[in-house]
Amino acid sequence: MQLSDIQKQMMKTFLHLRVGIGVLGIVFPFLLWWGGRIVYHLPQADSMSAYYHATPACLDIHLTVPGQCEVDPQHPLPLPTGQGPMRDWFVGVLFAIGVGLFLIKGFSVWEDWLLTIAGILAAVVATNPMPWVPGKPTWDHVHYIAAVTFFILIGLVIWICSGKTLQFMPQIPDRDKVIARFKRTYRALAIVMAASPFAAILLFKVLKLPQGIFWAEAAGVVSFGAYWLFKTKELRLSDVEARAMRGEIHMDTSSLR
Repeated sequence: MQLSDIQKQMMKTFLHLRVGIGVLGIVFPFLLWWGGRIVYHLPQADSMSAYYHATPACLDIHLTVPGQCEVDPQHPLPLPTGQGPMRDWFVGVLFAIGVGLFLIKGFSVWEDWLLTIAGILAAVVATNPMPWVPGKPTWDHVHYIAAVTFFILIGLVIWICSGKTLQFMPQIPDRDKVIARFKRTYRALAIVMAASPFAAILLFKVLKLPQGIFWAEAAGVVSFGAYWLFKTKELRLSDVEARAMRGEIHMDTSSLR
């Protein structure tokens, strides 16, 4: 049975939503870095979150660097916050990713809930920027808590829920090898996602490499985007959604896997 025109349009909606989220995730850190450098002559900030505030005169409020973030001791005034030229891009992309995750329906109840909560957390990260005050960062701020939780939840989605659709892979050449390859890829992406915020803390607090925070965060965000592109490739290969529309397969969305 062939899909109707409206069903084909629905399929395109699913496809474009997943691909859009994937592309946004992969492009996000490079947009901040290259966009800030090329358009605003902004050196690389020490974290993705810092781009909300960072200007050429103050890249990182938490570091004592001569000529950076200086305040007149005779006339101490609060440093301006939210003045980063890449601030709107930072907030806009996070909101776009959050809305996409909120709208996507998972292949199980658990996946659906995890994606919905992660989408809300992306908006929380955007609307609660990192503190921009001198001194060591306070990791108990809502911005950091929401960001770490977001990475962990998406890591759980990839680790626990991604294999649910692999069972419907049709009898293609080397079927078992294809499934095993997707599983290995998903496992690797889940590990990078969940580990990236802790790697950022390690690089900053232990190894004293503040710019390593940006790259740890970038690795997690790029892995997030890569997952959605690999997932799209898997679903197109197995044709799960179209087969479900045609009534050829039935999925138990109440189960975890």
